[in-house]
Amino acid sequence: MQSNRTNVLKFILQPEPGKPAIANGLRAALALGIPMVIGQFTDHSQNGLFVGLIAYFVNLANVGGPYLFKATAMAAATLGMAISVFVGTLVAGVPMLAVALTLLWGLGSGFASLYGNGGSTVGLVVGLSFISSIAQPGEEGIALLRFLLCLIAGGWAMVLSLLMWPFTPYKPLQASVASCYNAIADYIQAFHDNAIHTGIDSAKAGYVLEIGKALENARTALGAERIGKQARTWMDEQLLVLIQDAERVFGSVVALIELIEINSMPERDSSKTTSTTNTGYQQFPSVQLLVEDVLEQLIVIIKTIAKVISGKSAVIAFGNLNRIHEALREQEHLQRIAISVHEAHYPALVALTDLVLMMEKLIKQLDYTAQTAKQFTADIKMTRREVEPQVLVAQKQRSPFSILQDNLTLDSAIFRHALRLGVTLTVGVAISKLAHLQMGYWVTLTIMFVLKPDFGGTFKRFFQRVGGTILGATVAAVLAAAIANKLILAIITVLTVFFGIALLSVNYGYAVFFFSIFVLLMIDFTQPISWQFAGIRVFNTLIGAFLAFGGHYLMWPSWERQRLPTQLAAALRQCSDYFQKVVAVYQGEKEDRASIISHRRRTGLAITNAQTSYQGLLGEPQTPLGLVEPVMALLVYMGRFTNAVTVLAVHLDHFKRTQPLPELETFACQISLLLQQLADCVQDFSSPPPLPDLEGTLQKIHTHLQALQTARVQELAVTHGHTPIRQAVIDYSVLDMEVDQIVRRVTAMHSALVRLTRINIVKTVNR
Repeated sequence: MQSNRTNVLKFILQPEPGKPAIANGLRAALALGIPMVIGQFTDHSQNGLFVGLIAYFVNLANVGGPYLFKATAMAAATLGMAISVFVGTLVAGVPMLAVALTLLWGLGSGFASLYGNGGSTVGLVVGLSFISSIAQPGEEGIALLRFLLCLIAGGWAMVLSLLMWPFTPYKPLQASVASCYNAIADYIQAFHDNAIHTGIDSAKAGYVLEIGKALENARTALGAERIGKQARTWMDEQLLVLIQDAERVFGSVVALIELIEINSMPERDSSKTTSTTNTGYQQFPSVQLLVEDVLEQLIVIIKTIAKVISGKSAVIAFGNLNRIHEALREQEHLQRIAISVHEAHYPALVALTDLVLMMEKLIKQLDYTAQTAKQFTADIKMTRREVEPQVLVAQKQRSPFSILQDNLTLDSAIFRHALRLGVTLTVGVAISKLAHLQMGYWVTLTIMFVLKPDFGGTFKRFFQRVGGTILGATVAAVLAAAIANKLILAIITVLTVFFGIALLSVNYGYAVFFFSIFVLLMIDFTQPISWQFAGIRVFNTLIGAFLAFGGHYLMWPSWERQRLPTQLAAALRQCSDYFQKVVAVYQGEKEDRASIISHRRRTGLAITNAQTSYQGLLGEPQTPLGLVEPVMALLVYMGRFTNAVTVLAVHLDHFKRTQPLPELETFACQISLLLQQLADCVQDFSSPPPLPDLEGTLQKIHTHLQALQTARVQELAVTHGHTPIRQAVIDYSVLDMEVDQIVRRVTAMHSALVRLTRINIVKTVNR
């Protein structure tokens, strides 16, 4: 029992992974403090305080990330708060109407989380502004004045943000990801300098260990940074992809180096009486020189990718590596000719062919990684804000209204939270009005801050809000009684804003302590506060906290640690069903457009539910940090897998039902079975089976499609018109590209699940 109490106390008080947001705290302090000072000097202290408070709330909508995201969120917050204050002021004198509109605003605030981190924060501040306004009735003139002051406050907050914009918010993460690629380049350099061999070598083990540490550090850094956010961002996804790519590149590099060493070194077998030369690259000096050049170019390219990821100016050039690859292909061609004269050269030809194929694979991997790195740094520099093409296609097909429409069901976790929030806020307003609570808006403000989509988050916020409020109110009452100088109190008030915002990302309870001091000292500027005011704030906070806790407990309570495996499994099965439905058309079945659209919506809803459950898990006690990155990878690649399938579904508009590819049935069965197996394994956190021979199936598909293209080229010499071969090439052109993406993404999901099952968390999850 004592151990459980200790764990709960640690869960409530322990800081979150991350550092104090000093820049945000300073910005918030200036957003509030400067309007207050101007108001004092112009004899408009009330208006100055109002502008400062609204600017402070608009500043909360500064969600970080690319400039466009931040600007859009802050502009939406400004307009939403202005409308909310205007409406709230007008209806405040009509209790029944105020209660009814509270339900509507509460639902809107809950649904805002559908639109990411920015939407969630905007929904919060808009809801806060409405429930604060219904406690302060006024006529049309007052409502209009407050509306205009909100616009001024929003403009001030945005100008302040522009002057104090954090230009390198991803710098630590960039450095950790770049270190993965630098470690891989160091490994190649060591082999190139004959410092290591691919056999059992302590130096090699040291380099491999460093690469493993770099990968783990990058995943941990990304996971720690991710915990503090309400929703994923494109920046996070791109960094995650770069980490995944680093692991794949390392695997290919190891295979390439082993292939080079095996086929270029003399045999060292002590059982032999003589040392013989391996029938590999050693027989061909020109190939040996080209292999040396390959290693040098790989070092240059991988180090350049690391520079680009870290934000340094560099150009990733593949020209030399591509020319070396072509030279090796030419050597392969020459060796094929040489076989007819020297058949003993055949094993060397096989080794050379393997090298050429491995190089081709590695070049493709590095090229893909280079494009991701350049896209990431372009987003950071705000010169380009493009997402992955397939993601963009999928996003453009869905309007904000369609996203909302898909979630208007109790199967949606976000809908349940929105309904829970709306009902609880309505009850809070009704209690405040009926009981004539003094400063009753603290009840609803507390509900807004405490009630979270997950039970663990609500449980944590309950104690943090109550504890922080009691301590803060006590300190505020002491300060107000002990300090008579208003200037000193004003300075303390601004400092509490700074510390409150700066510590918000560290621990909500710490922030509430300073916010409580801030609120009571603000009241002291208009009327002297006493212990009675501190007691009122604590009392109303307790009512709101218990309403929030009770609302979550009575309306669909659940622990996300119990729901997440089921949600992930359901999402994977929906991905499988959607894939089967689309690929079946390519296999000759009749297209059912309505059914395909329905499958796409259900898949999107299942992934959204899993993401919401994952968000809830991040706030629950005893969540292992190692769980964060693998589950995030599963969710990211499920979404990207769905996008690839959506591209195939869109292409059905141009599909003319030519002869199905003979290898496609095998491919479809492999992918579907693998997704079902992953779903079963994630359900109980068991290890997934080995991957099927997807590469072999891909090779057969590409070979068949290449044969079609070759036949079409030969056909062009006879006819340029429409032929079955021409139509087949058109029908399967998109499929030819997307099957590689599909394999890439299911392989990444499999890898993530393997890492997930290596973490000893089964007892924690099932607890």
